Amino acid sequence: MSINEKYFNAAMEKLEQRRSTNKIISEQRRSEIYEKIPEYRELSLHLAETGGKLVSLIMKGGDTAEGVSRLEKDNLDTQRCMSELLTKAGYPEDYLKPIYTCPVCKDKGTVNGKWCGCFRKLMLEEAARELNENSPLELSSFESFRLDYYSDLINPQMHISEREMMQRNFDTCRRYAEEFTLKSDGLLMTGATGLGKTHLSLAIAAKVLEKGFSVIYGSSPELMRLLEQEYYGKSDKDTMSALVGCDLLVLDDLGAEMDKPLYQSLLYEIINARICRGLPMIVSTNYSIVELQRRYQDKIFSRLAVLRQLAFVGSDNRRRAKTQRQQ
Repeated sequence: MSINEKYFNAAMEKLEQRRSTNKIISEQRRSEIYEKIPEYRELSLHLAETGGKLVSLIMKGGDTAEGVSRLEKDNLDTQRCMSELLTKAGYPEDYLKPIYTCPVCKDKGTVNGKWCGCFRKLMLEEAARELNENSPLELSSFESFRLDYYSDLINPQMHISEREMMQRNFDTCRRYAEEFTLKSDGLLMTGATGLGKTHLSLAIAAKVLEKGFSVIYGSSPELMRLLEQEYYGKSDKDTMSALVGCDLLVLDDLGAEMDKPLYQSLLYEIINARICRGLPMIVSTNYSIVELQRRYQDKIFSRLAVLRQLAFVGSDNRRRAKTQRQQ
C-alpha cells in the first residue's frame, strides 16, 4: 500500500492515542496496586535502588563479578516476591507490565525499519472510512427487512413461494453476519432490481462493522470511476489497496459500470486479489448467472462463480413500498 499523507497522518494520530490510552491504564493499575498492596510499592523502590547500584558498580570497572552476581540475585528475588504479592492478591503476574495494543511493534508503528502491519491496517481503516462516508451503511438492518412484500403463493416453476425462498435468503444473510470471520465464504446475490439485495448486503455490513471488522461498501460504477482516476494519476489515493485489503468488501450493483477494458481489468484485480488472500466479499448484481457469463471475461466469471449464490425473486419492493406510503 502506497503512503497517502492523509491516511498516514490519521494513522499516526490513532497510534499516539493508543500509546496515551495504554499509558493511562498502566498508571491507573500501578496506583491501584500501590494502594492495595503497600509492600509492593516498597519492593518497587528497592528494585529501582538495586538497579542503580548495579549500574554504578559496573561503571567503576575492575573485578565486579561478585558484586554484580549478588545484586542480580537480589534483583531476581525482589521480582519473585513482587509476582507472588500480585498473585496472592488475585492479580495476574503481568498486571503491571507495559500495555501494548500491538505486541509486534510495541505501538511504535515500525519493526526493523519497516512499517508494522498494525500501522498499515490503521491507514487501511482510514481509507475505508473515507470510502464509506457517503455510503448508506446505517440505512438498512435485518429488523427493517419486509418479508411480507413477497408473495406467499407457490410458484409452479420453483415449487416454492417467493416468500419462503426469500426467508431462506434472509436467514442465510443474518447467519452469515452473526458468524462472520475472515474465513467466511463470499456471497453472490443475483436478481432484478428492488428485491432486497442491497438491503441485506448493507445489513450484513452493519453487523460485521459492529464486530470490529473493517468493511467497505461501494457500488461498482462509483468504485470503477475512483480507480480510473487513480490509474491515470488524477488522484493520489490508493483505493485499490483498501478494496483488496479490507476484511469484507461489499460490491454492489455489479454490471452497472461502463463496459470498458480498463474496468474489466480492475474488477479482475479486485476479485482475484481477495480470493488469493482468502478474504470474503459480497457481490450483488441485477444480472442472472447466464448474463454475468456473457458480460464478463471467463477469468472474472469463474471467480464469481465460486461465491455462494443467493437468487432473489419477487416484484420490485421499492415500488410496493412507495405505493403503500401513498395509500
